[in-house]
Amino acid sequence: MTRRLLLGTLVGTLAAFAWAYVSWSAVRLYDWAVQSLPGEAELAPAIATAVPRDGAYACPWIDVDTLATATPEARRESVDSWRRRTQDGPVGILLVRKQGKDPLTAQRYLTGAGYLAFCSFLLSALMAGMRCPSWAGRWAIGMLIALFAAMAADGPDMAWFQLPARWVYMGIADTFLTWTVASAAIAAVVRPQPARA
Repeated sequence: MTRRLLLGTLVGTLAAFAWAYVSWSAVRLYDWAVQSLPGEAELAPAIATAVPRDGAYACPWIDVDTLATATPEARRESVDSWRRRTQDGPVGILLVRKQGKDPLTAQRYLTGAGYLAFCSFLLSALMAGMRCPSWAGRWAIGMLIALFAAMAADGPDMAWFQLPARWVYMGIADTFLTWTVASAAIAAVVRPQPARA
């Protein structure tokens, strides 16, 4: 059992990492969803000055803490203002790290491989507990898990945060394809144990 889990984790990590390379470098899946920021030279210093620390910043924003202590009339005015600004746009979430980092360090790749390995271990553990004797059946279940993960992780971004459809669809597609590829590899090596007589 332990050997199968470790082997599943290894092949799943390698398969997921290989797909990540293909999706970013060969297929360039993200080019469809991410564009360069116009006026980056002017906007980047302004953003660095405006935000106090690393974090996620939403626009427009409504301060829920202030609403909790506001009078009913002030609360209604704040909500109405927020709704108007949201309808008028632009609407966005800005993810900021004030101090840059080298995007091509070994640590970055090791961190990525670490999270892929953890996810591969979880998927391997699920498959190890299955009683499905066929590779195709285990892979089909792996694809269902991949689809669930993709929809649960990326789907809400369009509903609740109004993120652009292309970004959301790209995230769903990449997560689904990554773990579809990995689950095929894991299903090949993590087979159910033969029943004991």
